[in-house]
Amino acid sequence: MMVPMMRRILNFIFTTNSAIWFEKDLTEELADYQAKLPVEIDMNSTSQTIERLKSQKQRWVVHPKAIAAALEYNHCWPSVRTNGKIIGCTKIGFGNVYIADYNRVIEFPERMAFFYDIFILPEQRGKGVAKHLVIQAIKFLKAQGYTKVGVHVPPWNKASIRVCEKIGFKKVSYIRYFRIFGVSIRIVKPTKESSTFKEGRISRGDIPYE
Repeated sequence: MMVPMMRRILNFIFTTNSAIWFEKDLTEELADYQAKLPVEIDMNSTSQTIERLKSQKQRWVVHPKAIAAALEYNHCWPSVRTNGKIIGCTKIGFGNVYIADYNRVIEFPERMAFFYDIFILPEQRGKGVAKHLVIQAIKFLKAQGYTKVGVHVPPWNKASIRVCEKIGFKKVSYIRYFRIFGVSIRIVKPTKESSTFKEGRISRGDIPYE
């Protein structure tokens, strides 16, 4: 009991994280790609994806607030399967998206979607499954009339960064987020490719796409 309580107290006093933010213009041409094993993508499997993720040990993939927001705002959590078994998924949000890094729901612009998690079972990684899943999801979004998609990736997650870059996502900025005694502070360092962010902004409680 004491350990979770101490963790909550420490997180209230100070917490920080960082991410690289990417965007992709969906009006651009998109190259096709196939995984190195036979897989099927189910774009309408949000409820099955949620149940499958709940069986995983990684707590970050089943944040209760993310699930609640996904169900309330009709987000799309497509799964990827091989031999009928779910081996991964991505979480796609529209409009209002709960982002665990900020511990809040963020409103995204109209016609912009957001990949807020991509998860592949450890034993199935390195086979191009994530890249195939993301490309098929992007095709789905284009067909639905979305013109831009965003994603954020922690700097340590080199594999996800490589996937984003190979698919054609462009780095928009590097974001460092702090929460000190409940006060949120966001520091943004735009890249040269950025058309969204302004140089040198430091703000309380700001959101990335406002």
